[in-house]
Amino acid sequence: MKKSTPLIRKPWFEFLSSMRFAVSLLTILAIASIIGTVLNQNEALSNYAFKFGPFWFEIFQFLGLYDVYSASWFVLIMIFLVLSTSLCLIRNTPSFIKDFKSFRLKATSRSLKAMKHHHIYQHKIDPNIANSYLIAQGFSTRTEVKDDGQTIIAAKKGSASKLGYIFAHAALIIICLGGLIDSDLLLKTQILTGQIVPEKNAVYQNEFPEKSRLSSQTLSYRGNVSIREGNQANAVFLSTPSGFLVQELPFTVKLDKFLVEYYDTGMPKNFVSDITVTDKQTGQITQSQLRVNHPITINGVTLYQSSFGDGGSKLRFKAWNLVKPALPPVQLDAVSMNDFPLNLGNQAQYTLEFNELKVFNIEDNSQNNLQTPNQSLHEIRDVKINKNLNNIGPSIGFKLRDNTGQAIEYVNYMTPINQNDTLFFMSGVRKEVGESFQFLRIPADNEVSINGFMLLNAAFQNPQLRQKIAHKIALATGSRATEGFEDSVQKTMELFAQGGYVAVDQFIRTNVPEDKRQQMAQVFLQILHGATAQLFEEAQKEANIPVWTQDQQRDQFLLNSLLAMTDLHEYGSPLFLQLEDFEQVQSSGLQMTRSPGKNIVYFGSLLLVLGIFFMFYIRDKRAWLLFGPTQTIFAMSSARHNTELDKEFTIHTYHLEQHPSEE
Repeated sequence: MKKSTPLIRKPWFEFLSSMRFAVSLLTILAIASIIGTVLNQNEALSNYAFKFGPFWFEIFQFLGLYDVYSASWFVLIMIFLVLSTSLCLIRNTPSFIKDFKSFRLKATSRSLKAMKHHHIYQHKIDPNIANSYLIAQGFSTRTEVKDDGQTIIAAKKGSASKLGYIFAHAALIIICLGGLIDSDLLLKTQILTGQIVPEKNAVYQNEFPEKSRLSSQTLSYRGNVSIREGNQANAVFLSTPSGFLVQELPFTVKLDKFLVEYYDTGMPKNFVSDITVTDKQTGQITQSQLRVNHPITINGVTLYQSSFGDGGSKLRFKAWNLVKPALPPVQLDAVSMNDFPLNLGNQAQYTLEFNELKVFNIEDNSQNNLQTPNQSLHEIRDVKINKNLNNIGPSIGFKLRDNTGQAIEYVNYMTPINQNDTLFFMSGVRKEVGESFQFLRIPADNEVSINGFMLLNAAFQNPQLRQKIAHKIALATGSRATEGFEDSVQKTMELFAQGGYVAVDQFIRTNVPEDKRQQMAQVFLQILHGATAQLFEEAQKEANIPVWTQDQQRDQFLLNSLLAMTDLHEYGSPLFLQLEDFEQVQSSGLQMTRSPGKNIVYFGSLLLVLGIFFMFYIRDKRAWLLFGPTQTIFAMSSARHNTELDKEFTIHTYHLEQHPSEE
């Protein structure tokens, strides 16, 4: 009858329990952990789409890199690592325990003489004295009389180093089990079996169906919630690849007050949430302060101060009509993080979708440009690294969506920004999420306001005023061809009003021979610049505004205004929203976690430290004394050869020689 192969000798068992397989798994986990550390985890998917673009965004999302530690492949590798390490322990622990208990009393004179560290005494040594000496040196000893009458003393110390192997491997298993408990393995299993169904369309908590809700007794979870001052939350939202889930909390958290202190540069100095926690079952009320890096734990749930932001601030705009610039600006009141219909009468219908109000924006002054915010705008945490970064004031982002669903995104800054010693009101615009903002730069007038530009823009769109200025300029030239020159001036202003420099350039390319285009362009520019100065002066007079006396600053203002008016034709909005004032309402971003596996991981980490200490700092040493009729053999060995054993062997050899037998 064919003898069956033992389990630990089967190929699949040897492969799964091999060090090579375990090291491969650990290497993959290490690489994944690096990715999870370098790449910010669990951010909004739109942030990743903007950062990586649509192609790589889809690939990274498929690989689960936006939540590495909960990715299916990461959890699967952890399971295999637990399996591999467990099988390795099953295979090797019995032999380690056997070796831990064994004194190796079967050593012979031949085997002892084959050891590198051995010495032969040509006289007999007293066994009792030798045994006492070894015990005094920290050895555990066993004495046995062999069949041939020889006496052998076997000694050992440092056997605990064997426990180091067991502890280290057991620690890996315990740490992985703790990690698996805190992972969303159970949640994914419930989603896979249909017990839980993530919701895709719901926005508010009360819109989630029962199958998209998790009870407060869920074993482990990690969720985020943003609470406005004065508001409360009794649940957090969990994000999954197929939608969102509502995780009920065993308590209610109310944000009483949120405090932020800033450095002069705009970097947060400190931010604190004053919260009131009410237990749902007992009604017990706990008031506490939540600070960064100072979490609190209530009913097994740990609360972290993770972020802060806008909680729906009151905004006041001055809305300038760009379609009918002659109309005076109107006041528009709104609330950030909310949508508002925009009715422009006979014009198209729009919806304003406001984002969060940012009170602080950080710019690198050394660059002196704001062409692309990705290059020159920085996060607050960078301020302490670069001394050139400074706060450029509040901004509000919003989307203007038409009735077909198409949207253009804007970001407007409240205060003018200094660029090359000139102040500009900045408004960024982009039509695609993945694009960088392109900035409309409206120059500030001599009163540091936007009024001068808007006045000039309205003047260019006024045909009667253009005709008046053209006639005035033509008369001032004293030319015989006054009427023809007047038509040229009026045509130039009309072209610019219709499309800015682009329209003038297109007219020249269409109507002027190529060899005369450059010369004619200079003529058009001279006419345009002269007419602009006259137009601005006349508009100020008609508006009963003090005339800005001609100087270098005014001339530069007019040149910058012409550039801005050209860009207005690509701005894409019927209104320019100038943020005049706001009443800030802040929100606190809290992360709430239940992680029972945390203490298990801590215990495993302690066990791993002990295991490493036992393996590297405790030496397993063996010693034998074989007493023959005329001579005594002394030998020593160690699991790892080192110079310490050389010295120790020499010392023991000398001291044992000092105790000969009296027989």
